[in-house]
Amino acid sequence: MRQRRKEKKHFTRKIIAIVFTVLVFAMTASFSSTATATVMDSDVIFVNEDGSRVAVDKSELLNTEEALKDMSKENVSLEDAELDKIAETSKKAAEDFKRRNSSGSSDTSDITIVDKDGKSYTPTFDDDWALMLINKDHPIPDDYTFELATITGSVKVDVRAASSLVEMIKQARSEGIGLYVASPYRDLERQTYVFNRKVKSYTDQGYSEEEAYDLAAETVAPPGTSEHQVGMAVDLIASGYKELDEGFANTDGGRWLAKNGPDYGWLLRYPKGKEDITGIEFEPWHYRYVGVDAAKEITRLGITLEEYDEMIGLVDSDE
Repeated sequence: MRQRRKEKKHFTRKIIAIVFTVLVFAMTASFSSTATATVMDSDVIFVNEDGSRVAVDKSELLNTEEALKDMSKENVSLEDAELDKIAETSKKAAEDFKRRNSSGSSDTSDITIVDKDGKSYTPTFDDDWALMLINKDHPIPDDYTFELATITGSVKVDVRAASSLVEMIKQARSEGIGLYVASPYRDLERQTYVFNRKVKSYTDQGYSEEEAYDLAAETVAPPGTSEHQVGMAVDLIASGYKELDEGFANTDGGRWLAKNGPDYGWLLRYPKGKEDITGIEFEPWHYRYVGVDAAKEITRLGITLEEYDEMIGLVDSDE
């Protein structure tokens, strides 16, 4: 009798434990669902290979929907066939744009370059338009026109640079390097928001408005002076490393880009040790389309676009 009561008591406790567990699970699931929804309003959630999640502020890492889609284990990335189609469409659109604007191309036939080894030559460029200097001293011209190509989702770049970007990403993928566009074209409104937010982050730390502006301008181009606004610049991240910081330079993706980007016309725009010339801190994730010839030459010489444009006479040395 006593044994039977003991078994009954044990059974009752077991039932209570099971019910309690179910209730806790339901409450946790409900809470997690609500919490995730709240986070997703302001952050992007990356799912790592081990299943852990990393929240990234959208204001710092823009237009990451496609990167998230590709990186998540629950989704699939664009197939090569789709990339081929995008590249072909972008290439045709670029050719059409060039035909309509052929009269605007610059003539470099009277320019002679003497490089650091004493070699003299006359450059020939297929993409002279891509050498336009855009920085704090050279804002985007009021009359500058361009067309955008949509690669996928919200990822847009200048139509003349789109196919090369797609081909570069595709080649990297074939070599086991997953590259993703974190920040492509930004309109004036978005650039203003990103810059003002950076300024506020410094004023919140106690800096004056003037100090905050200057500090912000070292990491984010002020509105009207950003290469992102003309669709010629992209911020790139890679599988296994989602941070936009100097550490990206030492990743497989960062090294691959530094070595192979110029072959596709994409230049590491803000190199280390050149901050006093570019006015922007070292950004191994920021690449600018300048055309294959120029990208290879600038990289070989170890200089910046500012120095190169001055060397070939596109900007005056006293500007």
